[in-house]
Amino acid sequence: MHHNGKRGNITIVVDEVGKNDSNSAQERILKNTGYLTAAFVLQKILSFLYFIYIARQIGPVDLGLYDPAKSLIPIFLILIDFSLSTVLVREISRKPERTQEYLSNVLGIKIVFAFVIILGMGIFTNFSGFSPLIKTILYLDAIIVALDTFTLTLFAVFRGQQNMKFEAIGMIITQLLTIIFGVVSLKMNWGLQALFIAVVVGSVFNFLFSYSMVRRKIGIRVWPSWNINVMKMFLKIAIPFAITAIFVKLYTYTDRFMLLKIAGQGAVGWYVTAHKLTYALEFIPSAFAASIFPAMSAFYVSSKEKLAITFQTAMKYLMIISIPISVGAIILADKIILKVYGTVYETSILPWRILMIGLLVIFCNFPVGAFLNACNRQVINTINMGITVVVNLLLNIYFIQIKGYSFTGAALAALISGVVLFLLGLWWIGKIAPYNKALLLRIFLKSATSSACMALLLWFFRNTVSIFLLVPIGMLAYLTTLYVLRGYSKQDILVLMGAFTKKKYEKIPSH
Repeated sequence: MHHNGKRGNITIVVDEVGKNDSNSAQERILKNTGYLTAAFVLQKILSFLYFIYIARQIGPVDLGLYDPAKSLIPIFLILIDFSLSTVLVREISRKPERTQEYLSNVLGIKIVFAFVIILGMGIFTNFSGFSPLIKTILYLDAIIVALDTFTLTLFAVFRGQQNMKFEAIGMIITQLLTIIFGVVSLKMNWGLQALFIAVVVGSVFNFLFSYSMVRRKIGIRVWPSWNINVMKMFLKIAIPFAITAIFVKLYTYTDRFMLLKIAGQGAVGWYVTAHKLTYALEFIPSAFAASIFPAMSAFYVSSKEKLAITFQTAMKYLMIISIPISVGAIILADKIILKVYGTVYETSILPWRILMIGLLVIFCNFPVGAFLNACNRQVINTINMGITVVVNLLLNIYFIQIKGYSFTGAALAALISGVVLFLLGLWWIGKIAPYNKALLLRIFLKSATSSACMALLLWFFRNTVSIFLLVPIGMLAYLTTLYVLRGYSKQDILVLMGAFTKKKYEKIPSH
């Protein structure tokens, strides 16, 4: 595959940046992406199947209580973590010799935060007028948050060293333990609270596993310390990250809590099934973002050219992956929803089609956000997310409360605000490290054209061929058309395969 000008294809990085250094960096990024992608794929498959089982067992009304209660876990988790784990990844990637010092001080800060926030949760829950069931669930949420926040920090050490294998292992085992206990609890009719006990079981294992791996594989002490200068440095850096993360949670969960208040548990149940189907695919861009973040942090210091190429590479592959999934889901939405959830969730078809229109920006927002954070533009990321949250909140008020569109309105609000966030971030990236816009536009057009051909084929056979055959037929049609259009090359495939099979990798340059 050949392009003129500033070229972003992985196969051309060799010529422009330097063969050995660039290949080893790209291979290391892809190898880490491989670990996380494999784990995220399996974890998301297991999680999604588990969610389907729960949805079928408890119905949309109880699901409308279960999901918001479970959503409180990531909300409180970010309040305790305060994005210190993200900063820890960045700083360790730049100064690995200070890993022990940085980890100990982050743990020291988080112990204080965890005590204050969890104590506040307990007092509020104890004196609230909630039912015994809801109180029990909130207490269990607090236990989960306490465990997960320290697990997150311990695995951040491995991420900073660009080693994500152990996090991947812990993720899978944790998910399996949660599912096993959860399925048994539903079979035994132990109630909704047992589903949260299942999460506690998984969280206990993952915390103990992460602690053990840090001690055994890295050989550093997992013990808090309170160095005022280091703590000030981390908190100062973390503030914009944390505000952004809080905005992300508001952006992600405002709609379902608003639906719960205005339209009731049933509306939440129908909406979250569509939402879950859409965001179950986040493992793909999330793995890319997690893997390229340390590399981007290093390249921002050492090479703007490598920084731009890394961004282009991630965007290229995410476009190639997301566009056909979006188009295929829109065409086959009714068949997929009914097959997955059953007829009781037929109402979820329209909101899912709306959400899937925005899958491209959902995917591409991950490398955009990672780029800005890695380049010390976390304040810009915060501002962009703040603007998006306001837009999303106003749209939800308009569509849900004023227009009465319920879950359909929530889906429209999510679609529009996602596009706003993407455009805001993309504008800034061009200012920091000019990337090859023409290349990405060509990839987009080729992927869109190939997806359109696939869509025609799916539409023609949608009522005569089983969905289990339609999906692979659509994938084959898309990949074949894209190859003919030179959207990817044989060399791309060889580079990807080589990245996952080679044994030795050079470290990405660090500060």
